[in-house]
Amino acid sequence: MNKAEVDTYRTEMIDRLARLEEKHDSHMDITKEIRVDVKYQNGRVRRLEQKQSWITGTLGAVTFVFSGLIAWIKGEI
Repeated sequence: MNKAEVDTYRTEMIDRLARLEEKHDSHMDITKEIRVDVKYQNGRVRRLEQKQSWITGTLGAVTFVFSGLIAWIKGEI
């Protein structure tokens, strides 16, 4: 290889590296946005699951009290 070929090769490699760096930066930006979106969605899901647990617990307690009351009334009569 002569000097001209080496210089051409180096120039091409520098251009390829510059393009790869741009793609890498672009992917990093997109990844950061996705992470923020996932954290937001996880917070929403967590709140919905907590509300669902409260409702399930409340309904279970009401059912327990109601069935105990019915059993007590039927046992008395």
